[in-house]
Amino acid sequence: MPLSFRQNAFVTPALLDSQPASLMLDTGSEFTVVSKATSDQMNLDIVAMPGQMSGVGGMRGAYVMSADTFQIGRLQGKNLPLMVSDLTLSPGGTPIDGLLGSDFLSSYDVDLDFPESKARLFKASGSCTGTPTTLAEPLFQAKLVRSEHPLDFRPFVWVLIDGKPLLASVDSGAAHTLIFRNAANRLGLRIEDLVREPHFFARGVGPETPVLVRHVMRPITIGEVTIANLPVALLDETSPDSTDMLLGMDFLSEVHVWLSFSSHTMIMQYPPKPSPPVP
Repeated sequence: MPLSFRQNAFVTPALLDSQPASLMLDTGSEFTVVSKATSDQMNLDIVAMPGQMSGVGGMRGAYVMSADTFQIGRLQGKNLPLMVSDLTLSPGGTPIDGLLGSDFLSSYDVDLDFPESKARLFKASGSCTGTPTTLAEPLFQAKLVRSEHPLDFRPFVWVLIDGKPLLASVDSGAAHTLIFRNAANRLGLRIEDLVREPHFFARGVGPETPVLVRHVMRPITIGEVTIANLPVALLDETSPDSTDMLLGMDFLSEVHVWLSFSSHTMIMQYPPKPSPPVP
């Protein structure tokens, strides 16, 4: 199932209870989320009472609803759980209705084909654990790390910087590769010392807009591949969980990534090439 690409974000049209919605593919989101404005337009069933969701920028209130039917491309299903929160999302300045999160995406193998400006979902069958035939050599691998929380299906990998391990979330919903303040301090990087580096504001699901500092990183090793001179953003905010950094869309533009949830492996094509036609 191909998804389109829009302004540094993979976005797909969807039907939720026959109502059109535009969803951003977000491997860094634990849940599939729609905005409250979108849910108000739909006749959705409340499943659970208010709770909270966290991300860059802090926490927001949320509650769980369910779409009786949904359609994304040719994929159709029933009873899709949705987190509903009062958030506004506009990648590249274009408003969208929600996020297609890892609770949904982890049922598939996900080809993030930045060179072709497409993302594709594949349903692995049987004991399919080999290298995807849709990618050409050279390929490199890294093991996906599962969260300790049984309902958190986000893809994590271990990253080495200066020999120090950092736990990174592969996050297609993040515009920037970023390192949280507590992990930056372990690398000997203090945001307050980088006054000459470019500063800008982060925008995530939370209500706050913390400061980001652009910094060209020392070589980053992920599994079998090492990337030099990857710009990262240092986030003046502590991690909401055990995550040290996010591998965002600027990383995904440099490395063609296949997330094989079926074999718990991230396969990277570096330098990236477009995927060949899929039968």
